[in-house]
Amino acid sequence: MKHSCFSKYIYMFLFIYSTLFGAIREKSAMLYYGNDISYSMLGMHNYIIVQPESINTYSHSFYVYKNKMYAYVSIGEINTNIKEYKKVQKSWILGENGAWESKILDLTNPEYQEFFFKEQIEPQMKRGFKNFFFDTLDTYHIVKKTTKEKEESEEALASIINNFHKRYPDSKLVINRGFEIIDKVYDSINAVLFESYYSGIGGENFGYKKVSDSDREWLDIKISKIKSYNLDVIAVDYLPYKRMNEADEIIKKIKKKGMIPYISNRNLNIYGKSSKKNLIKRWK
Repeated sequence: MKHSCFSKYIYMFLFIYSTLFGAIREKSAMLYYGNDISYSMLGMHNYIIVQPESINTYSHSFYVYKNKMYAYVSIGEINTNIKEYKKVQKSWILGENGAWESKILDLTNPEYQEFFFKEQIEPQMKRGFKNFFFDTLDTYHIVKKTTKEKEESEEALASIINNFHKRYPDSKLVINRGFEIIDKVYDSINAVLFESYYSGIGGENFGYKKVSDSDREWLDIKISKIKSYNLDVIAVDYLPYKRMNEADEIIKKIKKKGMIPYISNRNLNIYGKSSKKNLIKRWK
């Protein structure tokens, strides 16, 4: 009887241990663009994407977690409110993205490409950042209408990404979407992030919306190609804070698709939900 009871506890321990160990090994991501980041929220994540100007790179916590951190950089457009905008040449500007008060830039211009590395990448590296997250890859679609124009922009975009890898071979890179160029850059990146798989944002006012089945089917085709290159896929969905209780179910569905889930609000200025955070809370 004692032996049976002892065995029961052993099996229970092994079950709990294997469950927790599996959760620890499972990859996790978070995006936080707010100020005063709480470093206690970071340790469990493999991908920590942040606005670099909001991070104190002189802190001990940054030193501890910097290899997991990815500094946000916009590649296809530039906000008119940041200091780097003053150095942008008018000839590089192709149009405007009114939704974000930013200028769309000419990826094919060699001067802009060098500006990107000199003014956007290298200053953050000097601050201590090693890894980067490239956003606004597909902005050229707003201004480039012909097939030839789009192909030229895609070639330039792939060249910038591959050049990043050549210049900084020890740095890691995550890109936002970039589905059209994945065949040309898969060796230069570590993961692909995309937004809005089940619950996203869109429309003129960038409100919250449910993603249609047809849109998700289109995404599945793109995601399948990314997975064929053994790259991590990070799926970011959006919910208003008052509906964050819906996040757990979305996380389960995204995990079943073999992707790394993260759920937050549209401004990414709250601590959202990921699979690891939810599991740890459950076992407290």
